[in-house]
Amino acid sequence: MAQPSQVRTYHPAESAVFLKTNERFGGLSNMAPGFPIVLNGVRIRTSEALYQACRFPRRPDVQRQIIDDPSPMTAKMRSKPFRSETRPDWDAVRVKIMRWCLRVKLAQNWQTFGKLLLSTADMPIVEKKVRRKDFWGATEQPDGTLIGMNVLGRLLMELREQLKGDEAESLRFIEPLAIPDFLLFGEPIEAVQAPNNAQIPGWAARQSPAAIAAPSHNDPQPSLFEQPMIAEAQTSETQAPNTPIEADAEPSRYPSYRPARVHWLGEIPAHWSEKRGKYFFREIDERSQTGEEELLSVSHTTGVTPRSQKNVTMFKAESYVGHKLARPNDIVINTMWAWMSALGVSKDIGIVSPAYGVYRPLNGRDFLPAYLDYLLRTPMLRWEYICRSTGIRSSRLRLYPDKFLDIAFPCPPREEQERMVTFLRAKDVQVRRLIRNKRRLIGLLNEQKQAIINRAVTRGLNPDAPMKPTGIDWMPEVPAHWEVKPLKHWLRERAKSLSDRTPPEYEFEYLDISCVGTGFLTAKPERMKFEDAPSRARQIVQKGDTILSTVRTYLKAVYFIEDDWPDLIASTGFAVLRPVKSVEPRLLGYVLQSSTFIERVIRASIGVAYPAISEGRLGTLHVAFPPELVEQKAILDHIAAETAAFDKAIEKAQDEITLIREYRERLIADIVTGKLDVRHVEIAAEPITEDEALDDALEDSDAEAMEGADADD
Repeated sequence: MAQPSQVRTYHPAESAVFLKTNERFGGLSNMAPGFPIVLNGVRIRTSEALYQACRFPRRPDVQRQIIDDPSPMTAKMRSKPFRSETRPDWDAVRVKIMRWCLRVKLAQNWQTFGKLLLSTADMPIVEKKVRRKDFWGATEQPDGTLIGMNVLGRLLMELREQLKGDEAESLRFIEPLAIPDFLLFGEPIEAVQAPNNAQIPGWAARQSPAAIAAPSHNDPQPSLFEQPMIAEAQTSETQAPNTPIEADAEPSRYPSYRPARVHWLGEIPAHWSEKRGKYFFREIDERSQTGEEELLSVSHTTGVTPRSQKNVTMFKAESYVGHKLARPNDIVINTMWAWMSALGVSKDIGIVSPAYGVYRPLNGRDFLPAYLDYLLRTPMLRWEYICRSTGIRSSRLRLYPDKFLDIAFPCPPREEQERMVTFLRAKDVQVRRLIRNKRRLIGLLNEQKQAIINRAVTRGLNPDAPMKPTGIDWMPEVPAHWEVKPLKHWLRERAKSLSDRTPPEYEFEYLDISCVGTGFLTAKPERMKFEDAPSRARQIVQKGDTILSTVRTYLKAVYFIEDDWPDLIASTGFAVLRPVKSVEPRLLGYVLQSSTFIERVIRASIGVAYPAISEGRLGTLHVAFPPELVEQKAILDHIAAETAAFDKAIEKAQDEITLIREYRERLIADIVTGKLDVRHVEIAAEPITEDEALDDALEDSDAEAMEGADADD
């Protein structure tokens, strides 16, 4: 999906503009005094000082200089000599950190900052910049307009909309970010909570967390900027990001059809052509002489994309001399993964594995590249690839050139292809936005659920119980009668593994990391045979186990196996944790998915792009439990009662996401194969916001890395 423009145009008379802190909306500036923040017992004068301090988690001395300086601007200048020691992933996390800083500023200045945010009504919020630094703000043009990416203003608008809606109560409790080295003066940053009795003047009290658990028809709006942005052409803010598809009719059947030559097509519109691939494409074997071209990634989730845009770090060769060249509009097929649609049309010039297939159109007028990209990954063609591939093991089938070029493809008139692509792109924006909103709702519900769990498993049920210090930074105190030990002392034998001599036909349910969220499954386990399973599908898990991802720990993949599952196998990317008899298995699961423990796991992980923790290191992390099973069961009963509504709402949202995806896949297939006619449908363009595109890209990249579908070997 093409990267949309990041630049926006604003009209000052219609916007809430701030430049100086003493102006009407000056308090929205990160430099504004009067909105102090307290973190880990440290008083910080401004959100700017907090943001700048987050640059240097490994330099407490620099953080101290920034925080102690009475002027946020001076503090910012003081940090400049140390910019070479900025955290290495700063560009990837700076917008997340800024969003978190703004939420902390609101939580700790609930009435004053909240009232100021709401006073902007529905106006665009714009930080005016004097110099041409238009990432965070916008600069004035000769005609008086303000042009820039205005990231800070748009984050403030996002926060304002959350404050207006049913999400407001969730803004009172702010968890620390799930990123490595999120430290203040060498200590993990703790959660922040607004005063329970704080209300915004003139603002009605919002729903309780239990009420939030019942999803309404008005899903939360998408959040902004999960990754740093790259500016492209300028567009106007007046474009409506949520304009629906306007149509004078729904897609319908074509007037007349004829039988297709191949069974999988069934019938096609009478005026379409249909030919085997050899009449449309030819195989290309052009090799790189230098190996310096852009490395292209080929996967079933995103098709053909530049690898530099991915979050993938494995399978890097020392040299790419002799790799195959692919040019714009070429079809690239991962020969060993064609059976799962790891192929697509390239938009760029670049290089791919010598084992891949590259095919070039014989006539540039036959297919619109975007239409062809949709067509190639339809379920019907996927089955055609499977049937025509050869190999002993189904997971390593190979689609050779003669077989691919023998497949029959429908070819609509070019103008119809253009209409299909326009329609599907508009629908795709709606579908992705809807899924994104559902995910955001799940995140909100899970955040509320985790707050309940975290309090119960770290402080117990008696608010008056005496406490004792633990000497552990992330868990400073627990009830005095609880026992604190390293995790390994609370565990018994390790999980058994499938042998390499397991019969090839043995079937099981496989749980990969991509299937697991924090306390719930994001997808159903996949049924497969041992001969078709990836090499990491080995660990035998049983009822009462908790699985915790030891790779990409920031994904917070932790799940308790609550039901009997006789043939469940987990990835070796999980630690399978089985408690001793003195600990309720379910309680161990709750402790391991609590925010305090997960944050500690993330901070103990090694690596930036692919953080991981060894099971040995995991076992040294301390946890606490009540010594009596009676108290443990009472905690479990409390958590079950308080989180039941959240669990139900999360499950419902996940089911809706599954149905939405199935709808999208079926719609694409029906349109590109001629089952539905969209020629008469009037379509209003619906632009994709950069936050949506980047969020999709991040998710797709994580899915590829987890599932191994991007193996450019």
